[in-house]
Amino acid sequence: MFGLVEDSLKILYIAIPFILPYIFVVIYEYFRDTNSPQEDFQCNEIQVEELLKTGIPITINFEKAIKDITELSSQRNEDIEILQQYFFPFKELVSKSGEETFTLIQLKYKIGRKSFQKKIIFPFSKQSTIYILKMNKSTILYYNEESPHESIIDLGFLESYI
Repeated sequence: MFGLVEDSLKILYIAIPFILPYIFVVIYEYFRDTNSPQEDFQCNEIQVEELLKTGIPITINFEKAIKDITELSSQRNEDIEILQQYFFPFKELVSKSGEETFTLIQLKYKIGRKSFQKKIIFPFSKQSTIYILKMNKSTILYYNEESPHESIIDLGFLESYI
């Protein structure tokens, strides 16, 4: 009887070092995908058109999805670096118009069981942006099925405010 238990324990001691890394990898991948923000997807016009045609649409409710709203100014040095990530001709924009105020919105949304984050810039003050988002409670997000972090948000409603 004890020989059978000893044999089972020997097999267990041999199997655990091989199985344990796989368990850690599965747990790590799950939490990495749900908790860490993906790098923002930057796309050109062709990629935008492709996502609008082939992307999977989901409705984003701003009240539930907004994680943070931050007002940025073109006159503060720490904000300039953030704004340059979103506007390529940023220096030309600022030099022509003087001080500009923008609002950075961080959205958190789920696709299936995974959470994703997206940052978008509104060309308005924080107060104006909050007002606009109260008027337009939701919009459509289009994402790539193979790479859900590749997504675009339909901000067509902003045209009526510009």
